[in-house]
Amino acid sequence: MKNLFILFFILMGLIKPTPLMASHIELKPCIQISHCVREELNVEKIDSPYKKVSSIVQNIPRTEIVELDGDYLHAEVTSRIMKYVDDLEISFLPDDNKLIIRSESRVGDGDFGVNRKRVNLIINKLLDE
Repeated sequence: MKNLFILFFILMGLIKPTPLMASHIELKPCIQISHCVREELNVEKIDSPYKKVSSIVQNIPRTEIVELDGDYLHAEVTSRIMKYVDDLEISFLPDDNKLIIRSESRVGDGDFGVNRKRVNLIINKLLDE
């Protein structure tokens, strides 16, 4: 009976991972380049890069962080006029000293360069600090 409980808890951990298991998430590649940007940034010379990038994202207008888990951040960014929502994901890989930033529009075939500008803004602010 004891073994059955242990097995149950192990399986529950696999089905619903803990925050410690959620860190170091590899972000998926962009399928449609016209409305998605994915950049990898070497951050070995930046102190506390994940903390800094989280602070930068919190200060982007019309941005709401919907998940902040371990070394992973997911935010929703709403456009000013049309109220479209874009997904912004950031994953920190401390073993590789790498930040992966991914911004993608949920609808449409193009984004008029908004996602590229957003990712560049985050990278530039991170490198300037």
